[in-house]
Amino acid sequence: MREETDLAEEGFVRVNFDGILVRYLREVKYLLLQDYAVPERAQKLFDNVDTYRRWTGRLDLIVEMYNNIIATLLPVEKPLMMERIQKMNKSLQPGIDTLKWNSDNIDPFINQAMSIVTEVDELVKKMKENVNKMKDIMNHWSETPLFVRKNKTQAPEDVESFHVAAVGARFDVIRGEGKEIHKLMKDTTDNVRPNKQSREWKSYVDYVNGLVIDGITNGIDSSMTYLAEQINYHYNVNTLNVQPIFDIKVALSKRRVQFEPVLGCNENKNGIRDIINTIVEHFISLAIQMP
Repeated sequence: MREETDLAEEGFVRVNFDGILVRYLREVKYLLLQDYAVPERAQKLFDNVDTYRRWTGRLDLIVEMYNNIIATLLPVEKPLMMERIQKMNKSLQPGIDTLKWNSDNIDPFINQAMSIVTEVDELVKKMKENVNKMKDIMNHWSETPLFVRKNKTQAPEDVESFHVAAVGARFDVIRGEGKEIHKLMKDTTDNVRPNKQSREWKSYVDYVNGLVIDGITNGIDSSMTYLAEQINYHYNVNTLNVQPIFDIKVALSKRRVQFEPVLGCNENKNGIRDIINTIVEHFISLAIQMP
């Protein structure tokens, strides 16, 4: 039978095997174990107890899969599954409308419903599993910043060269992860077999693209935050307990304080701001690493 729920317009389904009947059969069992005679009707019902147990067990599994599908499908996923949902509903309808526990064709009904609902359940799980794998991949981009430093003060040129080597290797990994994301999307496409020109599929592709954009944005933001903390002297010393990044020389020339290299930009592009700008540009180029 169906029950209304705020989670899905179709409503949930549940097995309507009466709890009173369950208790009745249990009592009959205890009476028979004590060698008491029971009414013929009770004996007839009890003779089918194993069949009832098998039916309800399989129906409970079908109901669990169906309700989970209906409850967990996102608005952008459900239109892709609509034909399959309708097929599930059609397979379950006889059990809701016409079949009784003493009907002759319960086994064929359960077998067909189990096959159809299981197929849809596995497909939905595959879709969600692929998306979760994509998210796990992209979470690494924000969990591990693109900027790597040694826990000691270095000359600015050494900081830059160390970063360039590290970020180059990291981008190689990210490009490989981007290919893995494409493979996961292709796996979803192969399983769903959508009409690629349909509005429903294009909406789903936009949804996945949005996840990738979020992953890239979070990765850039995480790296920018980390860099901002690293170039903040007080945050370094008081919170992180690490040494400043840059070893900058200070000299007094003609009553003017001079820094080597300069703190800003210069023609040689080796000022501190030049180096920071280069590092930030590498962060932003995360957006173009996807193949």
